[in-house]
Amino acid sequence: MRFSASFFLFIIGWAFCPIAANGQWVKEDDTSRIWLNAGIYLSDSSFFSNAPDLLWANFTEETWRKKDSLERRRILVGIGIPDYYNGNIRIKTRFAYGIDSAGKERFVSLKEVFAITVLGAPYLNISEAVNENFIKVTMQGVISYVQYYRRVPDPFSVSAGALYNEPREASEYIEEIVDFEAREIVRKTRGNLEKIVERDPDLSSQFQNEKRNYATLMKYIKAYNDKHQFEFE
Repeated sequence: MRFSASFFLFIIGWAFCPIAANGQWVKEDDTSRIWLNAGIYLSDSSFFSNAPDLLWANFTEETWRKKDSLERRRILVGIGIPDYYNGNIRIKTRFAYGIDSAGKERFVSLKEVFAITVLGAPYLNISEAVNENFIKVTMQGVISYVQYYRRVPDPFSVSAGALYNEPREASEYIEEIVDFEAREIVRKTRGNLEKIVERDPDLSSQFQNEKRNYATLMKYIKAYNDKHQFEFE
């Protein structure tokens, strides 16, 4: 279901709270998510450390005119009600505005943004994704996932009546592992999932003694998440 929305954001209260050393772990019987600090992440390093490079500005009744001016210039100052598409966010602005650790204002190109966090949920900037460009990370623990359709050229498309190929876009379904422990994003393959289980000798030994189908593998990935609750650096 799609909701109409503004692109701009007002993060309430904790937008300017100091960056915490640890993320808040929420048990699966609650929301099954890890809450990350609100803000703009400019690199994978800051993302996996839960340390946004820029915080969303905390506009007040006295500074609303500035917020309005930035919005009129189509500069992202935050997200209040996201423009959702299949659970992801579509952002059409070219620049984002935030406050750095020294309290100074900064404008960055949206192309420089690695990820943003909206109400605790992280979204990765994936420009080649179809329909949306900020893809929600399905948070399940140290091993989480991101899924999206990626644009790929279709060299076999031919226009009606044409004597030559006229390339058009097709799409490819992508699933990736967002590995907060190894601090990397890799394709979600059986091999990569098995390597994760192998990090834990006890779980790996148990897995080797069971029927090693995909359902069993995913059961052990869940067990890995339950056992390896992490702290951000």
